[in-house]
Amino acid sequence: MTNIRTASLEDSKAIQSLYRAAFPDNEAERIALLADDLLKEVTDPETFTLVTEDNRCIAGAVSFSPVSINTDSSWQGYILAPLGVMPEAQKKGLGTVLVRAGLDRLTGQGVNAVLVYGDPGYYGRFGFDAETASNIQPPYPLEYPHGWLAFGLNDEIHLEAPCELSCVASLNDPGLW
Repeated sequence: MTNIRTASLEDSKAIQSLYRAAFPDNEAERIALLADDLLKEVTDPETFTLVTEDNRCIAGAVSFSPVSINTDSSWQGYILAPLGVMPEAQKKGLGTVLVRAGLDRLTGQGVNAVLVYGDPGYYGRFGFDAETASNIQPPYPLEYPHGWLAFGLNDEIHLEAPCELSCVASLNDPGLW
């Protein structure tokens, strides 16, 4: 049985260690610091990190932070980033469990959509796709535009006109995009 819970500030060092182990050396430090910044970020609606534990050690983590668009102040969105699983715990479904738990939580909060900048092959299995994200412009130019994906949590996702996305302070770094 996988234990999923909301991370607390006391999990900071363990979460940073997880991302340093889960990502390639050229990305690991930046992602670990991003995850730590998101854990500490205070926003309304809230930024939150979910973790999964294996033998009381954090084996996986994912953060969700609120985003807004410039064309509709009532639209509610989140971005999923980063997602990481300890190398020895990968390929066991922990990432899937974390993503689904976050999507379920946000669906219950009336969020319109969740965006992600990641592998279409991985995130596509949850329903994320480029078409849904096509009218939502990321805050910075993307190195891999095909990785900009969205998943609609209700019928209000389809935006008729292009809009610009704003995100939390921790994600306001062009080097992350």
